[in-house]
Amino acid sequence: MSQCIRLVAQVVAAAAFLSTARLPASTAYVSLCCNAPSTAGVFNASTLAQTNTIVTGSGGDGMALSPDGTKMFVTVDYKSQLEVIATATGTILATVPVPVGVSGEAPLELAIGPDGSRVYVFAPQARPNPYLVAIDTTTYKVAQEANVSNGGSLGPLLVSPDGSQLYYEVGYANEYIQVVDAISLAPLKQIPVNGFPSDLAVTPSGLILMTDSNNQLLVINPKSSSVNVFPLPNDNQGTPGVVISSPDSTTAYISFAAQSILAVNIATGATVFDAPINYVPTGFAISPDGTSLYSTNLSSAQAWSLSEFQIPTQETVKTIRQLGPISALALTKDGQSLYVLNANESAIATVDVASQKLTHLVLGSVEINSLAIPPGGTTVWASQYGFGLGGDILFLNPATEQLKYKVGYAGALAFSPSGTVVYVANPGAVTALDVATLTPIGTAYVGQLTNIGQAIPSPDGTRLYISASFVSGVSNGAVVLAPGEILVLDTSTFKYTAAFSVSDGMGAMALTPDGSTLVYTANGGRVHLLSTATNKITATIHLTPANGLLNGLALSPDGSTAYVADAENNLLIVADLTTQTQLASIAVGNGPSPVVISPDGSEAWVATLAGLEIVNTSTGLVSGPVRLPGEPSAIVFGP
Repeated sequence: MSQCIRLVAQVVAAAAFLSTARLPASTAYVSLCCNAPSTAGVFNASTLAQTNTIVTGSGGDGMALSPDGTKMFVTVDYKSQLEVIATATGTILATVPVPVGVSGEAPLELAIGPDGSRVYVFAPQARPNPYLVAIDTTTYKVAQEANVSNGGSLGPLLVSPDGSQLYYEVGYANEYIQVVDAISLAPLKQIPVNGFPSDLAVTPSGLILMTDSNNQLLVINPKSSSVNVFPLPNDNQGTPGVVISSPDSTTAYISFAAQSILAVNIATGATVFDAPINYVPTGFAISPDGTSLYSTNLSSAQAWSLSEFQIPTQETVKTIRQLGPISALALTKDGQSLYVLNANESAIATVDVASQKLTHLVLGSVEINSLAIPPGGTTVWASQYGFGLGGDILFLNPATEQLKYKVGYAGALAFSPSGTVVYVANPGAVTALDVATLTPIGTAYVGQLTNIGQAIPSPDGTRLYISASFVSGVSNGAVVLAPGEILVLDTSTFKYTAAFSVSDGMGAMALTPDGSTLVYTANGGRVHLLSTATNKITATIHLTPANGLLNGLALSPDGSTAYVADAENNLLIVADLTTQTQLASIAVGNGPSPVVISPDGSEAWVATLAGLEIVNTSTGLVSGPVRLPGEPSAIVFGP
């Protein structure tokens, strides 16, 4: 998680969940934004019913199955390693570190030889040189490794059907297919190709198929180095995408961005069929009999799914929604089971408040940094505040541990006091959704070069207080928090009724329980108290040290005390809002934020890079950290 996204997420988390902390607390729910385990779903290929879930390391990006289907090989980002997992039990049999050069980036490409004796890991983005390694699948030792000449874009990595050669594409201009000896990893030859590749695949007969952005299919013979170029039909289908061969090597199946599957004769380039679909495939697998084409997909609304396309009838027969992002797809050799690798690195952890111990973990999604529970409810809502398109709102049933999701909306979540409306804040806008139907009620936008931080409803539900930061703003003195403004939105008309300029840095924000005072942090160690009746500052508390990054804020249940997380000095600072004085500075772990107060006010729960730290608000004593399998990003108390 980048420092920029982490900072924004911490500010969002700081107060968006405070209203839910009035529930009696026996349980706390903690979102893990990053470094939580990924998962591989196992599906019955005939029904697409999920039969198993295998837990992998965080950020799984490449996957291959052994020919007998008993082992799954996965490259994982978080630890830059290859994991070997028994598919029957989910047991990790071995881990193999894969150094990728000074870049520190993780391996991406993964392929296995046809006899299953070697698995190949290719890190095309490693610096100073791309890195290729062969690993023995019996001893799990590195059998051979090589640094690869960096000629620009590299990959994907393919293995010839007889296992003697490896192939990958090289270059941004004057592209070529690099042929490599599979035993020594020594380069053998280069085959010039024309175009900018979209995808590569190998036919069972040993030909290389390549789609490119010039709307062409290239059929490459690695033995003779010949290249046949076949123009593809251009019916406003967009750019060709992934490609796969039929089991008999006669037909290439190609996806298009305009949502179609094109079948092309490999020998002649003639169109066999052009079938419309309602998704964009990101990966293909084909059944051994050549009748079913399976695909992982991403829609224009950023919804992930798994589909089966029947080739004889040229129609999609099944599609099931998946929680993304999906990074790999594999089919067992017998065609019975599909493995879908989900590169999620987030989770929702359940922590028992009394014992301060992790009791349950539900894996799913990416960069979850927002949690909320509707007033009087038990379902935990989760989402991602971020700068990308799409996303999900997740719904966790604590009783069953079942996770459901709604695509298309994502952001920091806050419920109206009645619980009938949920406000979803992302950098550019706040959208109100009807809780019962999840249909939009209204949307309020902010200007260009402005990012929304939080949205907090007033106790009577008539107003929404929105904090926003100016991307291009420059504050006086050291720039820690960017300047911005606080906007007041009428929730009945969804129009702004007031705006208050914040020149000294827009930090975290919280509202007193009676709605009379908006408290927010700024640069220079300042905590401002803003009257919601007059939209004027009534008091300012000056905290020490004054150089703090005050990106987390929570109030005691009675609204008299502020708890401020200082991520620069790793402190939890306590201030009395009535006397406007600093009461205490409590040392906590690195990167504190968010902070949430228990319903009875006796504890302050602080998320740090080490886990959860619990501060006794009477004595200032710190317990923990509660170790979690990932980086905590939001906390909410439930019943």
